[in-house]
Amino acid sequence: MSRTTKTAAIASAFAATALTFAVTATPAMAWTAGDFTATLNGTMTIDAGIPATCTGSTLSGTIAEDGTLSVTSASVSGCGVDVTPENLPWSGSLAGGVATLSGFSMSAIGCTFGGSITGAYTGTDLPITATFTEQTVNKTSGVLCPSSATLTATYDFAAA
Repeated sequence: MSRTTKTAAIASAFAATALTFAVTATPAMAWTAGDFTATLNGTMTIDAGIPATCTGSTLSGTIAEDGTLSVTSASVSGCGVDVTPENLPWSGSLAGGVATLSGFSMSAIGCTFGGSITGAYTGTDLPITATFTEQTVNKTSGVLCPSSATLTATYDFAAA
């Protein structure tokens, strides 16, 4: 075998070994699947022309190993008006530092706003903190309601 052929054979063997390790390695990010509870950290601001500050909120549901969320229960309190989460369950995910909730819907004073909200988090497994800043949700029903509202909230997610 020539020196070039030997070098190529060694490089090939090394590449095959590296590929074997890469293919059989555990995924870099796997969440511990199970139930979670997310508790409001600070206050939530909902601004539909007149800002309302809420002092309490809890989300609960399940998280899968791939970070997929199902929010099956939600509550909001301390807003000065009744705010009611609607259309549960909401879906979502925690992936790559991005937190999303889809199907998000809340109503207050005869107006309902909903859509998807996106935030940021750090960490690789629960507990984590996710922050949603000035997320726009559109009016889905109501008379004499603004066309959209913004939501700002930070939630601490933990295994239940």
